[in-house]
Amino acid sequence: MDDYFFKNINIEGVSHLFVCKGRSRITNTGKVEDASLFKRQLYANLYKVDNYILKVCYGQSIPKDVFRKYALRSQAERESKSAAILSELGLVTPKTYFSAFSLFPKTRKGIESMHEMDFLVGYDDLNHKFMHRPDCLSIIQCFGRDLAVILNAMLCPKDLGLGNIMYHPGEGKLAWIDSDLKQFKDRETLSRNVMGQLGPRFLKHLNNCQSDIFWRSFCEKSTLDPLCRKRRTAALR
Repeated sequence: MDDYFFKNINIEGVSHLFVCKGRSRITNTGKVEDASLFKRQLYANLYKVDNYILKVCYGQSIPKDVFRKYALRSQAERESKSAAILSELGLVTPKTYFSAFSLFPKTRKGIESMHEMDFLVGYDDLNHKFMHRPDCLSIIQCFGRDLAVILNAMLCPKDLGLGNIMYHPGEGKLAWIDSDLKQFKDRETLSRNVMGQLGPRFLKHLNNCQSDIFWRSFCEKSTLDPLCRKRRTAALR
C-alpha cells in the first residue's frame, strides 16, 4: 500500500473518502468540487477541469470484499492499466495520471472509483452515423489497422463499439477511450469473441465497399488467420 493514500474528495456536493494512487494534475481542489458535467454515460459521469477529464465510475452493486474488488479490479484501475498498454502498442489513448476507489460506497450505484486523464483536443466522438461523413473511409481504414494491432497482442476491448472510439480529422488518427482490455490465451477464442462484437456493433453498418476496405486494412497488420477465415465463412452464409 506504499503507493496509495487517503483523500476526501467532493463530488456533486457530497464528500467521499477515496483510496488514491498517482498525482493529480488538477491542483485547485475547488475546481474539482465545482467541475461542470462534460458527458453522461450509463455507469459514469465525465467532468472537464482545465485540460483534463475526471471520470467518475458508478458501481452496479456493492461487493462483500470492498478492498479486493475496488483496489485490485475497480473500473478506474482497469481503464488506467488498459490505456497504458494501448499506448505501449503505439495507439492514441488518454493518459491517466490519478485514480482512486471509494472506501465506503454506501448505496447501490454509488461512486465506485474515479480517474483523471487527458482531454483529447481535436478528436470527435464516433457513432453509427459516421458512414455519412466525407472521411468515413479513412476512419474505417484506421479502425481496421488499430484493431489488428490490439488483437495481435492477444488482447481485445471488452466493449468494442464506436462509442469508445474518437477520430481526429486533421491527423487521421483514432483515439481509444473507455478501454477495458481482456487478455486471451488462444487465437480461436479471441477470434470468436471479436466477431461476436464486430458483427452487431460495426460490420452491420457497412456496405460491401466499406466492409472490403475494413478487412483489407485489417489484414495488412493482422496475424490472426482464424479471424479472417471466420469472417469469410460468415460472409458466405
